[in-house]
Parts: sequence; structure tokens; C-alpha cells
Amino acid sequence: MTLARRFWAGSLLLVLVTIAGAIGYVFVEDLSVVDAIYTTIITVSTVGFTEPRGGFSQGGQVLTIVVILAGVGAVLYTATAGIEMGIEAFVGGERQRRRMEREIAGLRDHILVCGFGRIGRNVHDRLTASVDERPVLVIDDNPERADSAREHGAMVLEGDATRDEVLEAAGIDRASVLIACVRSDADNLFIVLSARSRRPDLLIIARATEAESERKLLLAGANRVVAPQVVGALRLAALAVQPDVADFIDLMVEGQVLEFRVERFEVVEGAAAVGSTLGEARVRSTTGTLVLAVQESGRIALNPSPDLVIRPGQVLYGIGTPDQVEQLRTILCEVR
Repeated sequence: MTLARRFWAGSLLLVLVTIAGAIGYVFVEDLSVVDAIYTTIITVSTVGFTEPRGGFSQGGQVLTIVVILAGVGAVLYTATAGIEMGIEAFVGGERQRRRMEREIAGLRDHILVCGFGRIGRNVHDRLTASVDERPVLVIDDNPERADSAREHGAMVLEGDATRDEVLEAAGIDRASVLIACVRSDADNLFIVLSARSRRPDLLIIARATEAESERKLLLAGANRVVAPQVVGALRLAALAVQPDVADFIDLMVEGQVLEFRVERFEVVEGAAAVGSTLGEARVRSTTGTLVLAVQESGRIALNPSPDLVIRPGQVLYGIGTPDQVEQLRTILCEVR
């Protein structure tokens, strides 16, 4: 639990103890509402007080003990959280801010994820779990979501991604990809416009909630636009009318989801498969990956022949499981 949540939880507990104590004094000692609240507050604050004429009954004494223990505990808990918040704000927060600025200043070729809602969280998880080792920086202006992202292990810049100075602080001039996935299409549009004006060469991917927003985001400069509702609808429809085809992309094996990935491989000089044909390299049998196409000199050959010779500079597109495509990457993109 964050310091802010601890502080507000302690404050709520203190209010509940005061209300419960006042109600207890009204019923147990037959005090008026004002006297009951007054008695509860001075009991919780431990300033001391004079008991009603004749003193408290045994029930009133037990109630007072409970109010003191619960009230003092709530006061100490809330005060501790408040003091820690103050120290964090004046000391720790500044130190953390400077440390984050140094980390961001050292980022190169990183991926910016604007927004850490449900979509942004999933995007971050998939990026950090992939073989791509590029660092990921989350930008969000909501303190609770920013805290949630930090607890999730993300590198976070707290700020409004629609503002140029925030994108500049996030190192957009050094970034390789920007993903705009905040909840509002209008905000995503502003983010795309700001990013494109700053970086004409940046790969920008945007989320669209409404279908009509897709065209606007593309016009604003997004390279790709994804509408989760549309993608989900197409997936549901495919499962309904073509379940076998849909299962080709997303198979269930012993209760586990086995995902196929389409990867791009650029053949390098000195790789194990260079000089061999697809058949001689036994790509399919040794790696399990299916080669879908080969691009060379600007031309693409779909479903290439096993007699195709693998040469440096070619780009192969293959489909397989994460482990399979990594094996193909080894023989095409790594020097022996």
C-alpha cells in the first residue's frame, strides 16, 4: 500500500472510531450527542477529561478503554504515514525524481508507452516479456496509475504525454517507438500530433476506441492504428465461423496457450545457413519454423521453393512458436 493510501486509510479509521465511540457513549452512558462526541474526541486525543458526575459505569469504562486503544492506534498510524509522506515529498521524492531523470537521460532506442490503463499494462507486459531487449518507459499523468506501474516494475515518467515538454523529458528524440494507448482518442490524437511534429521518422502506434478515430489518427501521423474492440470482434467472429483457422494462430495445448509469432529475419554474412538452400538447411525440420516469404532486391517471393539459396541481405519471414523462431534467428542472424 502506498503512503497516500495508508494516510487516507488511517484517517478513515480515525473517523470511524470517533463515530463508533460517540454512538457508544450515547447508548451506554446516555450522554447527549454533543457530549458523546466531545468525550470521544478528548479520549482519542489523550488530553484527559473529567468523567460525568458519578463516573462511568462499568460498560462505559470498557468502552473508554476500547476507544483509547483504537483511537490512539489510528492516530499514530495516520501521523506516521503523514510524516513519511512529508519526508518523501521533501527528501525522497526529489531524490527519486533525480534518479529517474538520470535513468531516462541514459535511454537509447527505447519504447514509449503512453498510458498505463488495462491496455497499457498489457502492452508493457508483452514488451518486457519479449526477446526484444529495448527498454520500455511508461508515461502517465495519473498518480495512482503511475504508482501502480512502479509497483509493477515499470520505469515511469509521471506527466501528461500530450505536452511537448513531457515527451522531451521522456527522450522522444532518442526513442525508436511510441505507443499512444491512453483512454481518450482525443488525447491519443494530441500525442500522435506532438510526437510526429517532433520526430518525422519515429514509428508511432496508436489505440483507437471509436472507429471514426482511426482515420484521424492516421492523418495525424500514426504509422499503425489498433482498435481493440474491432480486433476483439474479428477474433470472436473468427472463432464462431472459422474455429479451425482461428485455432491455427492461437492453439490450446494441455490447457496452455501456444502462440505463433510472425518474425522478420535479415540474413547476415557468416550465418550458419548462408550458401545453403532452404531444403539443404532443413529450416522446417530443424527449427520447426515455416518460412512464409523471402524478400530480396525489393521483391517478395511468397511460399519460397526449397531450392531457394539463402544469401546475406535477404529478409525472411517465418512463423512459429517463440522458441522455434529463436532457433531460426540463430542460423540466419548470428555469425558462426
